[in-house]
Amino acid sequence: MNVPLQQIHFDRAMREDRGRFAGVRDARVLFYWPHGLGDWVHLGVLAPLLEPSNEYAVTRSGDDYVAMLEGQTLLRPLYSGILAPSDRVDGEPPHWGLRLSSLRGGPATAQLAQAHAETVRGFAADALLWTDYPETEGRSAFPYHTKMRALARVLVTPQRLQQFDLSQPLTNALNFSAPAGVLANVERRLREFAPPGTRIAILSRAGVTAPRKNWSASQAERFVRELRARDSRWRVVSMDGDEFDGTAGFRQLFGGDGVPFATTFKALLQRSELLVGVPAGPFHVAMASNSLAVVGVWRAHHPDWYDEPNDRAIHLAGKIVTDRGFQRRAATVSKPASLRHRVEYFDTEEVPAEAVLAAISQLGL
Repeated sequence: MNVPLQQIHFDRAMREDRGRFAGVRDARVLFYWPHGLGDWVHLGVLAPLLEPSNEYAVTRSGDDYVAMLEGQTLLRPLYSGILAPSDRVDGEPPHWGLRLSSLRGGPATAQLAQAHAETVRGFAADALLWTDYPETEGRSAFPYHTKMRALARVLVTPQRLQQFDLSQPLTNALNFSAPAGVLANVERRLREFAPPGTRIAILSRAGVTAPRKNWSASQAERFVRELRARDSRWRVVSMDGDEFDGTAGFRQLFGGDGVPFATTFKALLQRSELLVGVPAGPFHVAMASNSLAVVGVWRAHHPDWYDEPNDRAIHLAGKIVTDRGFQRRAATVSKPASLRHRVEYFDTEEVPAEAVLAAISQLGL
């Protein structure tokens, strides 16, 4: 069925390395942000750095991630009306019919489905920014060593960046609390699996963008078994649907309630004590929230490339990381001690379950 589309015109449309975005002043700026959950989390680091004379809104097709911005005031979330992330809604052309390579600061016209168009039109943006948010892979030196800091370097003027102490961990402006009704719903869904008096750990052993970073099911299952042997009160929520003993899948517990994923996940964090995971969306949310202990499992990347340090986190890196010299790249060797992560390296490709359990003990759990 052909769905009527609405046209939205932008006077200026640009990508991060074209159009001189840092010079935009006194404008209403819409970020088109078709990126993963972790990248939505990192927007909270960028938001306080942006030019304050502008007003900012952010959107994509798929409200599961847009909801990450609920409860803060620097970036207005604009909802598309569907939950699952996609590059289009209701018959739209991919990415609103825009071509990233053609956005150089001039005018552009986007084609949106009616419901999404009404929301976007209501913001009345003067300028559109769509960035492909390139990976730095550790090649950017301090103070632009993380993926978001490297992006800030091209989106924010040097004069404004000088107002911030970049030698210290940058504050994430996102609100990691959840509405009372969502908290109550999470408690109700957990009642049978994890009643009061139990302890909740979140296991996120697989990502979407790079399967090579995934932690093996065998090590994860061993970890869950030993964690519960130490303390039978532990219950583990698996973000990947694992069916180990004492484990329930996130979608099994919370699916079908119509609440955006990010909102439900924030509520789950408030009920949890620990997250063990690879660098994917749930891990980045936990790192930024600073609300629970985190053990990072690194097989194909390095923590210096992504997150600000968290004193409640320990990162465990396998042999691939050191064999490829990720720890010797500019992001690691150029930064001061104030920005160092707690990283332990292993001579095995897989991070062993015993190492994760030892890290948990170091974190006081």
